Amino acid sequence: MSTEDRQEAIAIAAIPLLAEHGMHVTTGQIAKAAGIAEGTIFRVFKDKQELLDFCVLRAFRTRELINRMKAIPADQPLTDQLIDAMTMIDDMAARLGTLMHTLGATGYRPDESKHKEDAKAGDGKPPMLDEFERATAALAELLSSSRDELRLPADRAAGYLIGLTFMTRMQAVRTARTEQTEQESFVAEIVDLFMNGAVANGAEQGGKDLQ
Repeated sequence: MSTEDRQEAIAIAAIPLLAEHGMHVTTGQIAKAAGIAEGTIFRVFKDKQELLDFCVLRAFRTRELINRMKAIPADQPLTDQLIDAMTMIDDMAARLGTLMHTLGATGYRPDESKHKEDAKAGDGKPPMLDEFERATAALAELLSSSRDELRLPADRAAGYLIGLTFMTRMQAVRTARTEQTEQESFVAEIVDLFMNGAVANGAEQGGKDLQ
């Protein structure tokens, strides 16, 4: 197994533990969850800080989310497509909210010098922002199939929708015990707000074209 594959496997095992215990998790607990010897962790990560930073970036990765969004049937009504997509996005936002809250509450601080190096090596943007933009682009692609129904460009509509969902869920910091019906209600409400607005029918409306 390559170093990259080993890092990936360790991070997948570690992220749920970090969401539960934050900085208090031990490398021994992580090793046990990953099914490896504790020393293996330090053969692929120089220290616990590098391991934690890698896990946070891995948690923000949107590749799986985007692939699932692309698999949503295009022949569904737009509302149904959005409920499917926003349920996926809400799941990720909830997990990230719990992870970052627990880490922050237990004293985690990212290695800012490493983030600056990553930004310089790429296009100048923080990796997390890059992932957020990929997810937004995927949602915009889904919306583009119904562009005639939109009052503003698909990319802007997607940005508003995904931003509202992420900020609401990450601030709420839902626990693992949140009822499924609560999530379904939240997603349905967000999609209804997007599709129909917050102003009651019959109220005075502004212009139809916001482009």
